[in-house]
Amino acid sequence: MKQVIQIDQLSDPELLQLVCGSTFEKSKYEAILERTWRWHQKDWRILAKSSTWDLLEIYGLDLATAQKIVGVFELSRRYQAAKVKKRNQIKKSKDVYDLLQPKLSDLDHEQFFVLFLSFSNEIIEMNQLSIGGRHSTIADAKRIFQYALRCAASGIILCHNHPSGALQPSDHDKILTTDIQKFAKLIDMKLLDHLIFTDNGYFSFADEGLL
Repeated sequence: MKQVIQIDQLSDPELLQLVCGSTFEKSKYEAILERTWRWHQKDWRILAKSSTWDLLEIYGLDLATAQKIVGVFELSRRYQAAKVKKRNQIKKSKDVYDLLQPKLSDLDHEQFFVLFLSFSNEIIEMNQLSIGGRHSTIADAKRIFQYALRCAASGIILCHNHPSGALQPSDHDKILTTDIQKFAKLIDMKLLDHLIFTDNGYFSFADEGLL
């Protein structure tokens, strides 16, 4: 009878070996995964940012194992997203952060999301507006308001991430926020907030009194 493994007592490299399974001779496989762990500075967050192609640059790592590693982090993101799916009313900026943090954490590129809310701040719809590079992404105001009018939204919340970790909004972020706010007022709609996500927290325009 096989001995039951105490999962919570495994070291980080041992846990990585467990979830990946073995496609090589054991000692060789352990060496490859240990190399993978060191390559990513022994940090789960750095490893989580890697794509399949990034992992395949590591000598000896095969496609099946690379996809298992990427799959583990995707499974974790979906689990975290499922936990907050029932929360359909936004009362504060932390509600937005909890909702989108699983989608916007551990990314090496920018993504832009928009939440469309009812008069009572219930989420009507959430759209991924764009995917960009490491330092910017395009937020098309026309598309934002097309969606808003289509679902008869009363409020809008803008959300995007800064992979660089910079918590403060850029000049472009400030200009975009001001432009969206001004146009929203013209059509009896309200920009409720603009959140900037990083791996270590978030910045809220509303909380900082910038709206």
